[in-house]
Amino acid sequence: MLIFDVKGFFGHFRKHYSTTSSLSYAFPPRTTIAGMIAAMLGYGRDSYYSLFSSDRSRIALQIRSPVRRSTNTLNYLMTDRPLTLKKLRGMEVRAIIRVDTLLSGESRLEQLVYRIFFNHVDGRLLEELTDRARRHKFAYPPSLGTANNLAEVEFVDYVDAKLYRPDGEVEVSTVIPLSMVKKIYPQEDREIFREESVPAEFDENRKPKRLETYVYEGRGRPLKVLIDGEVFECAVDGGKVVGVFM
Repeated sequence: MLIFDVKGFFGHFRKHYSTTSSLSYAFPPRTTIAGMIAAMLGYGRDSYYSLFSSDRSRIALQIRSPVRRSTNTLNYLMTDRPLTLKKLRGMEVRAIIRVDTLLSGESRLEQLVYRIFFNHVDGRLLEELTDRARRHKFAYPPSLGTANNLAEVEFVDYVDAKLYRPDGEVEVSTVIPLSMVKKIYPQEDREIFREESVPAEFDENRKPKRLETYVYEGRGRPLKVLIDGEVFECAVDGGKVVGVFM
């Protein structure tokens, strides 16, 4: 399993059902992570959906920094037809849109940090991505959502992971599909959130094929849960991490 961190000062992962307001998920959906990896490897737009389907690739995400939202109003140019020079200069009616921007909750000088756990049935693809992550050599620059939110990728480790179905409660550090959660145990100093209607897979026409609701801890600390399904366990930074695939 390849483990790497994605860091940036700003992020935006647009909720697929938002229309006049560009609302953002608190973390990159599985489809966004697949697109990020495809861009790092140099795949073209809309060419990789089947390659990163759930039966071929496994993706998990851990939030490594607290996330806060800043909502701002932006003026967009109206570019409907007929397109005129006045429209391009913003001299006519503009579209006023509210946009969510994700920032680190620690301070303005801290970065958003997301940890990605990735495995693929194609060993050559996994080896190429691992090599690129080690050398920081990517076909296209990674970003946290939109292209202007440039990010840096930091290689963490390449490890063996154990898959199993737990008999009782486990402490899970990644975001968890709510469909797998049978019980969440109360713990002190835990901030539990949920994100609904998050795309997990696209079909070949770029339409959501699978939507999930996820629960997560605001600072990436493990949640004690009873899981109905498979979890993975691996050693990272001298400690044990238990996670669930998205």
